Amino acid sequence: MYHSLDGTSMATPHVAGAAAILTQQHPNWTNTQLKNALMSSTQALSDTYSAYQVGTGRLDVAAAVNRTIQATGSMFFGYFDWPHQPTDTPITKAVTLTNASTTPVTLDLATTGNEAFTPDIPTVTVPAAGQIDVPVTGAPRGDTTGQHTGYLIGTDASTGETITRTALGLLKEDEHYDLTITLRDRNGEPTSATVRIEEAGGRFSDFLDVDGEQTLRLPPGTYTLKTEFDVAGEQADSLGLALLVAPEVVLDKPTEVNLDARQARLLDTTTPQRTEDRQRKLEYVVDYPEGNRFHYIREVSGSYDDLYVLPTEKTTESSFSMGARWRKGEPVLSLRAFGLLPIDTVVQRNSTITTGTQWLRPVYAGTGTPEDYANVDAEGKIAVVKRSDDIRATDQAAAAATAGAALLLIVNDNPGILHEYVGNSPIPVASVHRDIGNILITLAKHGTPPLQVSQEQHPDTIYDLAKVWRDQVPDQPLTYHPSHHDLARIDARYHAVQDTTGVGYRHDLTFTLALGIIEREWYPGTRTEWVTPGIDWHERHSQGPWRDASYSNSYDKGSTTSLDWFAPAVRPAFSRGYDHPNSRHQDTMTLNVQTWSPSGTQLEHGGFMGPNSVSTNTRLYQGDTLLHENTRSAYLPDMEVPAGTLPYRLVLDASRPADEWRLSTRTHTEWDFISSTNDADPNSPEPLTLLQLDYELETDLRGDVEAGTRQDISITPRPQPGGTGTGTITAVELEVSYDDGTTWQPITLTPGDNNRHTATLKLPDQPDSFISVRAAAETDTGFAI
Repeated sequence: MYHSLDGTSMATPHVAGAAAILTQQHPNWTNTQLKNALMSSTQALSDTYSAYQVGTGRLDVAAAVNRTIQATGSMFFGYFDWPHQPTDTPITKAVTLTNASTTPVTLDLATTGNEAFTPDIPTVTVPAAGQIDVPVTGAPRGDTTGQHTGYLIGTDASTGETITRTALGLLKEDEHYDLTITLRDRNGEPTSATVRIEEAGGRFSDFLDVDGEQTLRLPPGTYTLKTEFDVAGEQADSLGLALLVAPEVVLDKPTEVNLDARQARLLDTTTPQRTEDRQRKLEYVVDYPEGNRFHYIREVSGSYDDLYVLPTEKTTESSFSMGARWRKGEPVLSLRAFGLLPIDTVVQRNSTITTGTQWLRPVYAGTGTPEDYANVDAEGKIAVVKRSDDIRATDQAAAAATAGAALLLIVNDNPGILHEYVGNSPIPVASVHRDIGNILITLAKHGTPPLQVSQEQHPDTIYDLAKVWRDQVPDQPLTYHPSHHDLARIDARYHAVQDTTGVGYRHDLTFTLALGIIEREWYPGTRTEWVTPGIDWHERHSQGPWRDASYSNSYDKGSTTSLDWFAPAVRPAFSRGYDHPNSRHQDTMTLNVQTWSPSGTQLEHGGFMGPNSVSTNTRLYQGDTLLHENTRSAYLPDMEVPAGTLPYRLVLDASRPADEWRLSTRTHTEWDFISSTNDADPNSPEPLTLLQLDYELETDLRGDVEAGTRQDISITPRPQPGGTGTGTITAVELEVSYDDGTTWQPITLTPGDNNRHTATLKLPDQPDSFISVRAAAETDTGFAI
């Protein structure tokens, strides 16, 4: 039973079937004989395709079965390297003709193609039941580079019938040069690593595994090379990471790039007070004149003690920058021997930390198995154990807690910093370096005096440091040791109506991409934060589903700034720190309100709560006609609206549970605005500006003020951040309610600079009461809130 089938998916079964038929006739033939018979008996397709596309031609099973003459199916003459001056050396190879019949056969030989191939003899007689080798010479002629293909055709001298076809090919390299990459560690020994290579003007990077040395053939151009690998650190038990970049390698001749960690410089930073590394980041950016960018960013693992970077030459054709970022913080757990010598410790993930100072005696407990504690009195002491592959850190922590230890110290058995998960350990667990740990083990065995242990559950000092090197990484000490006078101080206040944990981080926007791991925080609370001046920073903090994010901000050297997070009054606002801002292209409009935005004058806050965590209803009207509605969030994307210049009204109702949030539990906001049809591209819509109201209040961190006192309040109507075209503010009103909105009292406002209006409220004497606020503003062009 037979079927006629076509399509590329039939290629393999088609050839396999032909080989099976041929094998039935010649069961003793080798794979090579079968292949040559199938290839040399094909029908020509050379008028349309090259040998690199279709080999020798279209398979002819009948010819392969019936013919007694076969030739080598294909012959590759090699790769002819650049340069080709004055000429390339020809290469001669033998094509074998085999005759399975009982009579000699004479064939006329000729080649087709671009004259790159020539048979050394024009006619050959293949002996009966024998074979003969025909020399064929290949040499690329002319200026054409790339693929050179052709065919050696064997024609029956008596009938003129084509008997054999052999595909011929060679590659003539266009302009390429050797790029030799060598990798050396800090001891000068060859090392292995992955090298990233990117060409100026290219769209993608290539990644190459290099074992000591490797040579590539690449076209001329400008390249960036980057690699990284582990190296020995500054101390015998420390671990280093070498980050080696050659930002601008001009390849116009054979070139060697030596990525040698011996030449790398230590990236060294310290803070005015003792701190520990929380996070480290390194970035390289190369902007090529062709418009594309090489961007490498690395969040450095906490297991590394030291970072090394390779000095570079000044770039001439490209723009090069290297940026380093550190988050350092007050140590969570400090250990001192004899009350004087500080010992670096790293608290392990998920261990319990308290606040206070103790003097605890160390005892040695082997690798920390339950059996190791059988004859050790660890009650109320520091259990010192060795890290081991034979026991998990979670089990070490559990055994120490069961033995009554007050603190577990795990001594690393390898260079570097030990970071392990210890489960929900009820006691603090920290690691120490190998060498100092071995000293502690010796002291513990001989009954050393107690060690001073200080814990800080809620550290109140952090440093966010950043430094950028432009054009090159200089071959000099790469140090950044700022004093407090060199930095900017931030007195941060984190508001919360009840004790809670949250997360947050300050990202640098040096190269536009924000990268960093959010860290655990405690609210309400205060913190002293020191930052590098002149850097664009972006912050975000979250308590539960509520996120408070800022737009970019920078600080002056020597300045002191007070920042409030989650501060009342919480209301809808707009922030450029969020994607998909208010905009319009043609007659398609997008509106995006940050419904739960805290107050604050120093930063551009935007507050957001997940659509499933709170009740939200957003409606867009034109006149009295409801155009669009979202019952889950305050985001209305890509709405079709009427053409022309028309007034619109946006209405937002939002609420959140009072038992959880207590303050700003319900808001109702209406915006009037004007919008016109435009011809903007959908990928570049025109900004659309609405008004917002900014509040200033003085409360404690829980949002409370003392009953019976006076409360200063200010309200500032203005266009949303970055917006224009709303006109001049002509009216501002404020009302307050002391009975949850049952009755309202108008408040007299005093206008000031920049539309800031102030008033003083006389608070009721009754404790545990609340103030509700109702405010409005309008402009001379029809905008209102």
